[in-house]
Amino acid sequence: MDEYSVAGVELYPYHLHRFWSSLVYESPPDRAEWEDHDAIERNIFTAMVEDVYKQGPAAIRKATQILRPHIHPQVEGLQEPRESEAQRGRPPKRANARDPSSFEHERARAEKRSKTNQSPRTPRSKTNQSPRTPRSKTPTGARKSQHMQVHNERNVCPYLRYVPPSIHPLVRGWFDPEPDGQCGFRAMSHAIHGDEGHYLQMRQDIITEVRNNWDLYKRVYLSRDGSLEAVVHRLDCRIAGRCTQEYWFEEADLLVFATMYNWAIIVYGLYGGRHTYGYTALPLTALEGVTQPSAVMALVFTGAHWVRLIVDDVDGVTPMPPFSPQWSHFRNMTSIPDWDLLYEQEQALYAILGGHYPNDDEESD
Repeated sequence: MDEYSVAGVELYPYHLHRFWSSLVYESPPDRAEWEDHDAIERNIFTAMVEDVYKQGPAAIRKATQILRPHIHPQVEGLQEPRESEAQRGRPPKRANARDPSSFEHERARAEKRSKTNQSPRTPRSKTNQSPRTPRSKTPTGARKSQHMQVHNERNVCPYLRYVPPSIHPLVRGWFDPEPDGQCGFRAMSHAIHGDEGHYLQMRQDIITEVRNNWDLYKRVYLSRDGSLEAVVHRLDCRIAGRCTQEYWFEEADLLVFATMYNWAIIVYGLYGGRHTYGYTALPLTALEGVTQPSAVMALVFTGAHWVRLIVDDVDGVTPMPPFSPQWSHFRNMTSIPDWDLLYEQEQALYAILGGHYPNDDEESD
């Protein structure tokens, strides 16, 4: 058309291509149609949020981590507050110039609960129960009392023989869950929720995590369970109370819990029936921006029972055994390339105190 106009040639409709002459021009859509489009997007997002809720805590936590930088960009790049170097007076024991971590907060709560549970002894009223009454006939409340409380340092810990002797003075308390085959999940429930009663929910949470991230965990589980179906069968026990050995907590589950909650988990035990050992399980991977585990917890494994251990630090440093060989072999080097350097001071303190990890030479003795 420009060429015809420049050349001064008259333009008639039959000069136009049939395509252009057949176009039908419509007026632009009104505002109501755009508003309907916004409503459709809101409905899609609402449905997606409902799907995330159905996936369980692990999916909710990951979705929150993804959305938080977009909704609250001001929280990006936050770091631990710098410690004050100009404190006045002598600080109290274990004092520091920062907010307590989640593990320190949980430890303070455990101290408070243990003090609350300590009440003066009163004469026991007589009952019809004979000293020889079988444990199965004992009321449930009487059986639970010896496991539910968090024992403090005034008691004699019956599990110290599973802990390196150099760590004994640092043991401040322990939680002994019900030995019914659910003890590992009870101990994790107590550490995370402050109550061992959520152990069945802990099983469902770890099933969701393993199913959603099987590519990450399959090498950890294949050597023992063999397949995803076998792992889910062992974890999916929905009967409260005593369960058989096929549903027991396994050491491989520690790496999943460490990854789910971004915790460092220390395990103490015996090998050869006489040598103590310890190792640390760290998360296998981490979200972008996460630079270290958020808390540290300790467990004792007797070979058939799991117990949660509460250990003090030394001038703010918690003795930490070497890392689990499984963690060193299966971790995601892309997301956590240098996490093995995070606890050099803690592991050096553990070595100074005399802790060690079993090796082939010692096992052959």
